[in-house]
Amino acid sequence: MAMVHELIIGKGQDIKSAIEAFVLEKKWENVYISGAIGSVIDTKFTTPVDDSFPPKVSVVGTGNQPGEMLSFTGEIMARERMDPALKEIYKGDGPLFIHIHASVAVAGSHVYGGGLSSGKAFRALKVYLQPIDG
Repeated sequence: MAMVHELIIGKGQDIKSAIEAFVLEKKWENVYISGAIGSVIDTKFTTPVDDSFPPKVSVVGTGNQPGEMLSFTGEIMARERMDPALKEIYKGDGPLFIHIHASVAVAGSHVYGGGLSSGKAFRALKVYLQPIDG
């Protein structure tokens, strides 16, 4: 079994950009994201709005509110390996498909979650990644 690696994303850094740079540096092609802990800001999430496929999604964000990461799990793979239907939702030009489901608590115990579209580390965010062989 492959070792779990910790990536510390510093204050103000873009979460997905930091993850992408780390995975590319390691030359990994298939990665499991087992979790994260820390604080974030300016997060945006996608969620399906109906039962169509590929799903139509809405985007909801926390705005400029800082929040605590509650859950964070996902997968990373070379973009050419991703499900073609998902390419309609997760557009991008980078070499990797970074697919994260997360939830964040903000002031007043309000929770936002879904597919993590974007966000930044508020103070710091520790992300735990494990390369998958084969």
